[in-house]
Amino acid sequence: MKQYRPDVERAKWLYSMRQSRAWVKRQQNRPEGNSRVARGLNPIPDNSEPWLPGGVRSMADAIWISDQIKKDMEQWKIASPPTT
Repeated sequence: MKQYRPDVERAKWLYSMRQSRAWVKRQQNRPEGNSRVARGLNPIPDNSEPWLPGGVRSMADAIWISDQIKKDMEQWKIASPPTT
């Protein structure tokens, strides 16, 4: 008797469709916007502070921020990310 072997490509396609449907269902059940606010809780506050009060207005401001970041990286002994 010949052994039954399901088509692998069809099995992949069916699995992909099940995953897609599950993802869509999860997205439909998710509340719009901030879920903490939707549940009646306070939103998580932003913990970041601007480098300069009025924002970056010139190249000198951008260079100053870059120098501050380099100084902090040296202080905390953090390796700079590779540039390509």
